[in-house]
Amino acid sequence: MKGFFKYFLASFLAVCVALVVLTLIGLGSITALISSKPDIVKLKPNTVLVLDLNRRVTERSIDNPLEIFDYQSMGLETTLGLYDIVHNLERASKDPNIDGVLVKTGLTGPGISTIDEIRESLAGFKKAGKFVIAYAEMYSQGSYYLASVADAVFLNPEGILEFRGLRSDVMFFKKALEKIGVDVQVIREGRYKSAVEPFLQESMSEYSKEQTMAYLQTVWTRMLTGIGESRKKSVDELNRLADGWIARTPDAALKSGLVDSLLYEDQVNNILQKKTGLGESEKLRTVSIMNYTRAGSQVAQEYTPDRIAIIYGTGSIGMESKGSQSIGTNLAETFAKARKDSKIKAIVFRINSPGGSALASEIIRREVELTAAVKPVIVSMGDVAGSGGYWIATPGTRIVAGYTSLTGSIGAFGLIPNLQKLLTDKIGITFDGVETNKLAGSGSLFRPMTDVEKAVFDDQLTQTYDHFLEHVSKTRKMTFQEVDAIGQGRIWAGVTAKEKGLIDEIGGIQQAIELAATEAGLKTWRIRELPVLKNPLNELINQFSGKSSPAESMLAREIPAIREIKDIMLGGKIQARVPFRIDIN
Repeated sequence: MKGFFKYFLASFLAVCVALVVLTLIGLGSITALISSKPDIVKLKPNTVLVLDLNRRVTERSIDNPLEIFDYQSMGLETTLGLYDIVHNLERASKDPNIDGVLVKTGLTGPGISTIDEIRESLAGFKKAGKFVIAYAEMYSQGSYYLASVADAVFLNPEGILEFRGLRSDVMFFKKALEKIGVDVQVIREGRYKSAVEPFLQESMSEYSKEQTMAYLQTVWTRMLTGIGESRKKSVDELNRLADGWIARTPDAALKSGLVDSLLYEDQVNNILQKKTGLGESEKLRTVSIMNYTRAGSQVAQEYTPDRIAIIYGTGSIGMESKGSQSIGTNLAETFAKARKDSKIKAIVFRINSPGGSALASEIIRREVELTAAVKPVIVSMGDVAGSGGYWIATPGTRIVAGYTSLTGSIGAFGLIPNLQKLLTDKIGITFDGVETNKLAGSGSLFRPMTDVEKAVFDDQLTQTYDHFLEHVSKTRKMTFQEVDAIGQGRIWAGVTAKEKGLIDEIGGIQQAIELAATEAGLKTWRIRELPVLKNPLNELINQFSGKSSPAESMLAREIPAIREIKDIMLGGKIQARVPFRIDIN
């Protein structure tokens, strides 16, 4: 029997080792394939560029299989990078082989500021004298806003058009936490700093409602103005259509003038075939926006060693990054290296972040400040760059934000859960200990804070808020009191933030790049994207070591609230984070 167990264990261990080795070899092969130079795509004349937005749009294209693997479909979920989209649309507008663009959208899509940037790029494409056609089986309000810029908007005969106004919901956890015996102790600076409200209340405060409604109204006005100009309709008429959700059926959408025809996809392809001048027997020529990246440029480009670096800051801010969709203090190292790189003449700091750890934000801010002292750093704000996301933006040479970018939220909060009731009353675990000084046990999760501890944390939080105000005051040429008046944790849309002096210009990443070139005195340049994306093999090793979890990534992607709760709970005692996730429905 001993011999049996000896050989069994040896065989079992050999199998485990073999599986690990095979996995590493397999991932190494995938890494080699990813890093290998892709084939150049050769285009024929009269080609249609297909922009399919029925997929995840991220700040930069992600090809790491561990980040784009879909655990439900057991396949790779390809992503589109915003810079690749706007850059390729600009290239295509000058490409004699590209006749037009087919935009395919649906009920899901990117954030409103990202939609705005793509829409503006499509408008620029049209100015080159080329056509834009939009088709969808179902339009969300955001995807319809984007599609409305097209020359013609088509909907499936059995499709759906969502056009009924905007709403934002907030999830509250107070009662659920009470049921399991968890008491969340909160200290905050800023009456609009409502990121902690879900833990303390059962509904939105009046301050929270005020700032959220103001933001929604700005977004809705932007959408109605854009749709009205494209579809030749007044804002009043569009509001009437939305109030009764009149255009909800395909026939009503057609009758109301929001769409041009009810067509199936093959019928749309027939229209494209005619518009590109191809005969009935010829096959429609198309190229996806992703494949177009690999198409050789039809415009001669002068070689230059000069670079403009796009440094991405995407996701919550913490001490450690957990992938391309989160920000760690290693971003400060990226700025330090870019600062010393003589080929990099200017930097575009693309921020899409709700903030997070105040300490991590300050570490990054310092390196941005040092870099901006020696070369231009143009901040480009995406869907959200608030609180800690605004903190790290403050040293920028210039700050560019989208019309609807959510920014501001200058404030801070501290959050310490008390698990005493959960552990003692629900489970039966008790705690006891000794300490040498009065505040040695401050911040304990196993008992409520004392009044002395609350006073200490409140003082620490006040200092953090004051430092935030000082950074803004110094860089935006405002008094401490002026910043405090527009601070208090309040969020602002980009257009309002410009009026308040928090940003310099309204625009997207393309405008930021052009501004960086102007500031650096460049006529020609090449783009370099940073940080360098991690090797998939290293990512797998991190998963084996417990630093990240595929299941956790899947849950966070499918249920964003899970990620947000975790980010807040693990974001440190002092945080600078936007009020909450604003989902626009």
